[in-house]
Amino acid sequence: MKSKDLQKLVLSKYENGDSASKIFNDSNGSVSYHTIRRWCKMIRERGSIDLSHPPGRPPIVRTKVMIRK
Repeated sequence: MKSKDLQKLVLSKYENGDSASKIFNDSNGSVSYHTIRRWCKMIRERGSIDLSHPPGRPPIVRTKVMIRK
């Protein structure tokens, strides 16, 4: 499953009243418990799971000019 599909699944289960631990057990470990809890918190605060930017380090620009430096 893609990340957006998993987010939609978590959103629908959470809106139906499932707890984060129940959603984690139903997902068979495809998403970590911490991530599900974070998504549930986003749903409570914002009403949806919207990532303003992807987590992690920004990509490095890889051009021939930059590689020569």
